[in-house]
Amino acid sequence: MKKLTAILALAALLLPIGVALAQDPPPPAPPAAADSPSGEKQSLWKRYIVPLGWCGYPLALCSIGVVTMIILNTRMVTRKNLMPAGAVVSLRSAADQRDVGQMYSLCRATPNLFTKGLMPGLRKINPEDPAASKPDMEGAIAEAVGREEAQVSFWINFLSLFASISPMVGLLGTVSGMIGAFGKIGSGGMGKPELLAEYIKEALFTTAAGLMIAIPAIFAFFIFRNNLSRIIRDAEGEYSALIDALTGTTNLFAESEAAAPAESES
Repeated sequence: MKKLTAILALAALLLPIGVALAQDPPPPAPPAAADSPSGEKQSLWKRYIVPLGWCGYPLALCSIGVVTMIILNTRMVTRKNLMPAGAVVSLRSAADQRDVGQMYSLCRATPNLFTKGLMPGLRKINPEDPAASKPDMEGAIAEAVGREEAQVSFWINFLSLFASISPMVGLLGTVSGMIGAFGKIGSGGMGKPELLAEYIKEALFTTAAGLMIAIPAIFAFFIFRNNLSRIIRDAEGEYSALIDALTGTTNLFAESEAAAPAESES
């Protein structure tokens, strides 16, 4: 997972550069300019961003934003961060002993998506009649998990935002380039095809750059989205087991399913 997201981040960062490199190389600079550090920086900027026209600036920002969101979500949307195994094992042990106070202390000591979702449910338990408080516990946990999931999804959704913006910026650059090309034709530039080629080249490269930024962003968005959904699904199963242990209730359907194979074997 980490290797895949690292590859996506590197691809998103290098996409505008790859688009600019696809065009004809610029003429060689004089030796004096090549020795100058400032001249080298200017040549890199002109080589990678300037060929995209004014759209090169927002596309570069989108590319950096995609890389940043991929790195951030790689560190955040993980089972180790949202649902650590150590905390789950400790909560299971405390639930088997029906020690609500210890479970609450463990949740406060290890704040994460799983424990933050469990704490409101622990507050709803009635020590005198735990079984009757099960619906209230499940409702409080579902509401808390929904809030925690929305907070994590906030950063994942930025990938979808960049995936939507980048092609639109590229399309706007295409329209701008075609307007410039037709403007040259209208001013009598038909006899100089090299002037028209510059505008047409800018129009095509901006579209390509926008799409090449959006593709890895969409891919990363669905990876992180599915990973978060899988963690939430596993957390819901753990919540159900913890509530059953605390309230002394069991899943009758699970018991019947477990008993069915035993009867068939006999």
